Amino acid sequence: MKTKILLLALITLTGCTKDFEETNRNPNQPEEVSADLLLSTVISTLATTTADAGGWDRGNIVAQLTAKINFTGFDRYNWGSESGLWNTYYGILPEIELILESALAEETKNTSYEGMALVLRAYVFANLTDNWGDVPYSEAITATDGNFTPAYDSQQAIYAGILNDLRRAETQLALNQSILGGDILYGGDTTKWLKFANSLRLRYLMRTSNRNDVGAEVQAILDSGIFIATNDDNAVMLYPATTQIDSWPISTGRIGGFDEHRMSETSEAVLKSFDDNRLQRWFQPTDNPEDDPSLFVGLTNGLSEDNASTFNGGANNVSRINQAFFYDSSNSVQAAIIQTAEVHFLFAEAAQRGLISADAETLYTEGIRLSFEYWDVDQDIAAYTAQPGVAYDDQLETIMTQKWLASFLVGLESWYDFRRTGLPSVIVPGPDNVNNDAVPVRFLYPDSEQTLNGDNYKAAVSAFGADDINTKGWWEN
Repeated sequence: MKTKILLLALITLTGCTKDFEETNRNPNQPEEVSADLLLSTVISTLATTTADAGGWDRGNIVAQLTAKINFTGFDRYNWGSESGLWNTYYGILPEIELILESALAEETKNTSYEGMALVLRAYVFANLTDNWGDVPYSEAITATDGNFTPAYDSQQAIYAGILNDLRRAETQLALNQSILGGDILYGGDTTKWLKFANSLRLRYLMRTSNRNDVGAEVQAILDSGIFIATNDDNAVMLYPATTQIDSWPISTGRIGGFDEHRMSETSEAVLKSFDDNRLQRWFQPTDNPEDDPSLFVGLTNGLSEDNASTFNGGANNVSRINQAFFYDSSNSVQAAIIQTAEVHFLFAEAAQRGLISADAETLYTEGIRLSFEYWDVDQDIAAYTAQPGVAYDDQLETIMTQKWLASFLVGLESWYDFRRTGLPSVIVPGPDNVNNDAVPVRFLYPDSEQTLNGDNYKAAVSAFGADDINTKGWWEN
């Protein structure tokens, strides 16, 4: 893979002769990038990818929280080879590996950096396997050994490794060794990293709960109290917005690209039926002056280009994403990896399914409250949760509907949930979809894998069925 070639090239360049190194040394630049500098780059890359390429561009669309009015191919499930996310995730793994190597080396040993690197590695591989299924894992970073064609591991084996990394991370972070710098997520607070590690472990345990007995481990996390319990604990990255580079990326793009994304008819119906004030935070009324100034209109997902552009009489009659919040401001949006609302809904699901002993209704209601708090939306929670469709009724769909709403902009989490549970049932393929009225369950491997790693690509496809957007993974419903 390209990432392996780049890593080998870096190592090759640093292995030149002593005389060459002496002649070409720049005294004003460091010869090695320290773990703290690498850490900030890794966190920034992953958080922004989750919120932008993951949440804004793909996650909200496939979960039908938003829809596309132009360039509707993705919304219609016309999915080709997906290389962008693949290259980003595999491209950042060598930097995570360098942090881990530094943390394990005797002269720079640091258990907190080790723990953070393990958390971030687990997160990267979870995204890779959840998006594609079987992927290179055990041989993913082996270019230094001359292996440029890594074998693919099964999703089951990858998940075992992910969960082991997170357990090991918890042990190392609990030692509370000082974080020297680079932590743009938690400012060096190892306790919050511990909560982050356990919350990701909870997410991935529940992801596999249709295949593994996860109850005892989920119960232990709940009983420990070491999880993201408040919005102050959220794994979210703030954008300082001092330059375009450290601003919310959507705010620095063209307005036309921003306007392609609109409120979906699906989210409109649910938000309005619940008198949910997140409607006004996320979206804005239509632009047509002849309309009621408070009129919100959602766009049907999965329309053809022509049908989307003329829907309801044209673009002015369809609600845009809230421009003041998501475009005009360069630092209002936070790049969220995982939030406390999701954690509470995960516990509520586990309780509702009888996997743990806990009050599902209390956890569910708190998850709702925390989502409104996160978005700084004023809502009478008692009145909101007393409504039909919101009031706790011991049904998984009720929990998953609120979790779906709370996942706005959190990567592809709602898509993963839908694949695992089939919920919320309001997600229905659009009328002009090109996938036989089925929501896709995976991305296609990048074309580069067929050309540069062909034998292992073929072996992987043979093992799980077909390189098709409808081939289910190991943990799916």
